[in-house]
Amino acid sequence: MKQQIQKRTVQKQSDSETIFLAGLISGVLDGIAASVVFNIKLGLTPGQVMQYIASAVYGTDAFKGGAYTIIIGTALHFIIAFAAAAIFLYAYPKIKLLRSNTVSTGLAFGLGIWLFMNFLIVPITKIQPAPFNAMAALISAIWHMVLVGLPIALIVKKRFSR
Repeated sequence: MKQQIQKRTVQKQSDSETIFLAGLISGVLDGIAASVVFNIKLGLTPGQVMQYIASAVYGTDAFKGGAYTIIIGTALHFIIAFAAAAIFLYAYPKIKLLRSNTVSTGLAFGLGIWLFMNFLIVPITKIQPAPFNAMAALISAIWHMVLVGLPIALIVKKRFSR
């Protein structure tokens, strides 16, 4: 009985560590990509990109909030990354398709994250809608596929192949 409890504790720690690592890596890569793209496109600083994320809660006032809204935006950004990692981690052993081709499923997962955030979540927030730009959408979708979904999938696969 004691060994079973210890084994379950180790398993939960491993899940937590995997979620943390996958969320941290994908969140950092996504944040860097967003900062680079939005700096080139709009001249935004990384802090302003995080304030943009905070504007989901605070609306345009987020851009007047200084360090506070940068921290809130960063926290929201990583909460989303950790949630995505947790979803993939817990789905991985249950859905055979996720284990069949890690690269393809990771890319598809990244695209799914982008679609979910842009078409379901963002519209119900206080973020000011921007005019649709096909090229910007394509770039954003691709970076979510390569820099968010794929790293999560590879890290989760490595955790289950131990």
